[in-house]
Amino acid sequence: MRIRMIAILLIATLIFTTAGCSSGNETDRFSPDYIEQIVNPDRSLFYGETITIATDLIYTLGSHANLYMRKNPGVNIHITSYHSILSQNNTLHDFEREFGPVRLEIATQLMAGAAPTLINASLADPFDPRQATFFYDWYLLMESDPNFNEDDWFMNAFHAFAIDGQLNHFPLHIMHTPVVANMTIPGLLEAMAEKAEGITMPELMALHLEFSVNHPHLLEEYFNAEILMRYYLDRFVDIETGRVDFGQEFIDLLIYAEGITGPGAGIARRWRNSSFATIPQKIECYLFHFEFYWHYYRTFLGGDSPFASVTPLVNDQGELLIDARFSYLLNTNATPIEKAIAWDFLMFAMQVEHQQQSSIMALEAHPTSRNLFHDNVRYLLPATIEGGFTWFSGPIEEGLDHVITAMTAWGEMPMRSVSLRPRVIDDIVADNLRLFHDGLLSAEQTAQNLQDQIALVLMEMAR
Repeated sequence: MRIRMIAILLIATLIFTTAGCSSGNETDRFSPDYIEQIVNPDRSLFYGETITIATDLIYTLGSHANLYMRKNPGVNIHITSYHSILSQNNTLHDFEREFGPVRLEIATQLMAGAAPTLINASLADPFDPRQATFFYDWYLLMESDPNFNEDDWFMNAFHAFAIDGQLNHFPLHIMHTPVVANMTIPGLLEAMAEKAEGITMPELMALHLEFSVNHPHLLEEYFNAEILMRYYLDRFVDIETGRVDFGQEFIDLLIYAEGITGPGAGIARRWRNSSFATIPQKIECYLFHFEFYWHYYRTFLGGDSPFASVTPLVNDQGELLIDARFSYLLNTNATPIEKAIAWDFLMFAMQVEHQQQSSIMALEAHPTSRNLFHDNVRYLLPATIEGGFTWFSGPIEEGLDHVITAMTAWGEMPMRSVSLRPRVIDDIVADNLRLFHDGLLSAEQTAQNLQDQIALVLMEMAR
């Protein structure tokens, strides 16, 4: 961890000292004339141009790139996928760790003015203010492009990732975590009904404290301190003011969370569960179940699951907590034509007629395009159910309108990203909580480490 902290601070210093090295005149980049070249370009200038894309998974945009190049002769799209560096059967923790060298590589390319045109957000740190300067504001293009109709998009999904009115993220799809309750516990469904508009993580913990008195269930199969901090860290860290306060409140919360963490919950560090096979066994152990996005359609369709009362997980402001799935950053140092091709390509990739029905993008998350969302429900949901999910026995067509209505309502909720923090802070938290869970740090030592390490990083950012 010490070596990692040194590397983090070295990267921070490099980014800080070179942040002013972006090429070109910043005023010109955000001028109406410059933006006009991107949203209404002379397409003849596309010929012979190449854009580069850095991504975590090649199948995210690979098929779309091939189709786009066929329809736009002379345009080249070169995709670099870093998926091959991941170990087989890696946990989420290892996934994040193994991408560390890639993020250093991308950060170096950004500083040198040689980074790809589009960068998957998992390979950079767009919420670090020192790195954010290298990414172009998508809002400028959305607002200026006459062909971009906000009514065709779930705009709240974009707003969820904006900082100070600037949007560096373009999420193609989002994911959120619905909570379902154990319907065998007397009174639990009634309690959840009072939270139908959304429930916070502290409220879930309060319900667990109340109901576990008579029903000795754990909160949720994969619940642990790290999952809790994913939704609760802002209580102890304020990036804007530089406040860091991992005091007694944090220590008590950490001890409590560990006390209601089930066996094995911290091993894979999963925060969603997509398994159907084990759900019947869970009624004996857990009050709640965090659903995987695609599968909670079953709650809207009915079926024989022992968990019901699907409820969105929200923050204290009632905003739906979401995460990006396949989100892209636009290199501000790209030329206007490269930016124009990148913008045109993303709009192309999100059109229904350019989607492949087998695309993992379509199966795993909620598209930010309304048309694509409707298409997924109409054509992919029936195929998914017919493929072996036997919990729904009725005519599938009868339930599709209900699913679309219910999920559209969720898509129109105010939203907020689960993490608007620099990635380095989440990495520090993850590393220390893993050591705590494995018994290598006490709660007090964990709190002190987080206090010292995060305060040091924020000091570096303040410079």
